[in-house]
Amino acid sequence: MMRYLTYEELLALHLVLMRDKMQETYYGVLNEGLLQSALARPRQAAHDEAADGLKQAAYLFHGLLMNHGFAQGNKRTAYLALEWFLENNSLGTVAASDEDMIAMCFTAENEKWTVEQIEQWLRGQIRQIKR
Repeated sequence: MMRYLTYEELLALHLVLMRDKMQETYYGVLNEGLLQSALARPRQAAHDEAADGLKQAAYLFHGLLMNHGFAQGNKRTAYLALEWFLENNSLGTVAASDEDMIAMCFTAENEKWTVEQIEQWLRGQIRQIKR
């Protein structure tokens, strides 16, 4: 059974990242509806198209990245949420370097990558968890 990120958990991730880790002073919710929409996308994809866990992760990342629901830190929070989703569902970890992850986030946003393009990148970078 998949574990989905709640709105409260997303806000907590954003707050810890932006305020505590990055020491930003400008952060927070810009549009709750856009964030709720992004959070619903993985579950909807599982229902509508029987999307597997990695495709659901791509939907979550895409929604948070493209919806711009936060005042600042959308790319950073989207990536943190992606890592959360992968870890909490035992789907693996992203093997890309920090530089490659940052480049992917900027490229995906600027070139308006589709969910399928994000999924393809993710499948090429995932490292399975050893048990």
